[in-house]
Amino acid sequence: MKWRLPFLLLSFLAAFAISCSATHIPVLSNAAATFKKPLSLTGTEWLLTDLPGTTVILTSKASFSILENGRAGGNGSCNRFAGSVEINGSKIKFGPVASTRMVCGDDALTAQETQFLKFLSAANRFELRDPFLLLFAEGYDQPLHFSRIPPNTFD
Repeated sequence: MKWRLPFLLLSFLAAFAISCSATHIPVLSNAAATFKKPLSLTGTEWLLTDLPGTTVILTSKASFSILENGRAGGNGSCNRFAGSVEINGSKIKFGPVASTRMVCGDDALTAQETQFLKFLSAANRFELRDPFLLLFAEGYDQPLHFSRIPPNTFD
């Protein structure tokens, strides 16, 4: 009888020690796994976080992405847009953009969208600084700043 309690306690401690020393490999969520992939402009969606000369209306979800086939698309602030894009090293050039023509309903959103699309049409260079993208354009002193958006964030 005296030996049962120490034996049970010792058995419990041994099982606990073995379970604590086992190798544990955590499983990353889809969003976390996305940020572990090498940074690429193509196939990534980018959220506008800084528009030179004004404050970004974050609820506008102004963004863009580059597709594999040399196409770009996104949200101007209240209208969707699409067009061609050419990338060569750190150089980038957006072609003519087609967009929906919904009324924004807010003068600030309309102004932001106009400035954003105008900037994209003048873009000529980019820098990737994980998890950020800086987009530079001719005629502008400051770049646009973007943050990488995890997949399915706005779905």
